[in-house]
Amino acid sequence: MATITAAMVKQLRDRSGAGMSDCKGALTEADGDLDKAFEILQVKLRGKVDNRAGRVATEGAALTAISADGKTGVIVEVNCQTDFVANGDGFKALAKAAVETALKVGATDLASLEAAAVDGKTIKEMGDELTAKSGEKHAVRRVELVTSSGVIGTYVHFNSKIAVLVAVEGEGDLALVAEEVAIQAASQKSSYLRRDEVSADDIAKQKEIAAAQIKAEEDDAAAELASWEKRMQEEPENVTDAVKAKHAELGKKAKSLAGRPQQAKDKIIEGKVNKWMSEAVLLEQYSVKEGKQTMTQFIANIAKGAKVAKVVRFEVGEGVEKAAVKDFATEVAEMEAKAAKG
Repeated sequence: MATITAAMVKQLRDRSGAGMSDCKGALTEADGDLDKAFEILQVKLRGKVDNRAGRVATEGAALTAISADGKTGVIVEVNCQTDFVANGDGFKALAKAAVETALKVGATDLASLEAAAVDGKTIKEMGDELTAKSGEKHAVRRVELVTSSGVIGTYVHFNSKIAVLVAVEGEGDLALVAEEVAIQAASQKSSYLRRDEVSADDIAKQKEIAAAQIKAEEDDAAAELASWEKRMQEEPENVTDAVKAKHAELGKKAKSLAGRPQQAKDKIIEGKVNKWMSEAVLLEQYSVKEGKQTMTQFIANIAKGAKVAKVVRFEVGEGVEKAAVKDFATEVAEMEAKAAKG
């Protein structure tokens, strides 16, 4: 049996990226043969990666990178399973390598980024090695490349949970416009960039919602009046002048709501749809810096000839269903049940 030294373990660890105990175990199994131990680790590490492939990774970081000429930018989201791991050096190195490589190779999709190599290892292999070492799934989730004839701007929130890329074209201080739009996009979620992107179906749906809200308001007023009248009938001894006054007030409200002409309802619906637009459309939103101006007005004051061509916003974990978090009592009960079976 060969003697396994610390130097041998370090050499295998540097080569494989595996943990100390895994490296020592592989060297012992391979009787000190470094190449054979490396093969053993590859099999074992692959098993660990495969076992964690189905786990949900909703923490991590969203990062951006822009070319030296400011004409190309990339935005990348890299995930792990806990915020603790996301703050570790290994994860941060993977995220940095992913975004820098995405810009370097011009990655337009996840497959091209995962296949890109850094110092002899692909981005996917780097993530898989971290998965095997930490026990948490590490993976690049998405990437998008943006090009512009004007300027690319970016904003990354201090904790790297939200990142934005903005392409601005035209004339004027485009860099400042891109910066302000990126901050707005990070601060306020939006479904559309401009009003003309909103489909007729989406508008029709919002009108349906608004009409339903109007009907619900009428029904609630009628139900409240009916409930009040029932109480007055069941408890005549408690019908004071104040109760009568409240009844009259509710009756007036219910009659007023029910008697609204369709023209008035249509005007209310239009107002509700416009309010929805002011929240869902980025350029219709009120500026987080200049609260009395919409973003369209705010941009025009900075550079009248500027046009926002594209906005990409990544928020870590958005759209991914997170696993239910067990409370402490549940975990203790499960541990006791497992111990009882054992």
